[in-house]
Amino acid sequence: MMLFSIKKFQRHVFSTAILFSALLLPVAGLSEPISVITPRGATLEMIADFPAGNGPFAAVVLAPGQGYHMRLPAIEQTAKAMIAQQIAVFRFNWAYFSKDQKTGKPSDDLVAEIEDMTTVLAKARNDPRVSKDRFAVAGKSLGSIVAWHVLAKDQAIKGGLFLTPVCSRTWSGVSTNTSPADENYPGVDMEKRALAFITGELDPLCSAPALYRFAAAAGGKVRVAIVGGDHSFSDPTIIGPAGDEVTMKNLQLVARLSADFVRTMMRRTNSNSQK
Repeated sequence: MMLFSIKKFQRHVFSTAILFSALLLPVAGLSEPISVITPRGATLEMIADFPAGNGPFAAVVLAPGQGYHMRLPAIEQTAKAMIAQQIAVFRFNWAYFSKDQKTGKPSDDLVAEIEDMTTVLAKARNDPRVSKDRFAVAGKSLGSIVAWHVLAKDQAIKGGLFLTPVCSRTWSGVSTNTSPADENYPGVDMEKRALAFITGELDPLCSAPALYRFAAAAGGKVRVAIVGGDHSFSDPTIIGPAGDEVTMKNLQLVARLSADFVRTMMRRTNSNSQK
């Protein structure tokens, strides 16, 4: 798997990141970032958000997009919704982004990013407030691809949430004999754990028909939600305050759908373990 090389997409990611920095609403009660060192010696930023109480809580490790950092709305609003459902959230920025927000780039094979997410997962598992057997992974765009590979390598993870998956173009930008979704998220037919995919109806990187075809091949329970907006859940045809309002409504819907999926998955995990 090679780095997604379509320049229009990269410009889109960074321009929408700037836009949503202006739209971001403060979220009360969320934590401040800390530095985490990966096995290769790289430093990334992580925020651990917990519900009130002592736990132990189910937990989600939530990865950002290529230039869409952990404090932007799709990540932060999703974290807030999960906390309200008694789910701890460990969100983070990639080491390349933590080092250089303007020019940092992912590794060509995403091995460094897989290590980043695995490092945060290990950090979460060592937290005494977290239930050791109730973990899920989640990610947006680039983060969804990395989360898929982390999920595939760790059978103890209960399931995965994938926001704005890249299902209509391969991450390498090269045509293959398989569908783009199958290249970016291989082995879906063998995956029996709970999965959820949420994308915007205007997203150029994941058309609804392509996502439905891909999800239909899943080996287990799967949810698919198509909401309003593009790759950042905004509607480019609506500008000004009205556009901002539409964007935030879309983001809040994404957050609610995400939290409901994880809550339901973890409840089923509890029920199955008690049988």
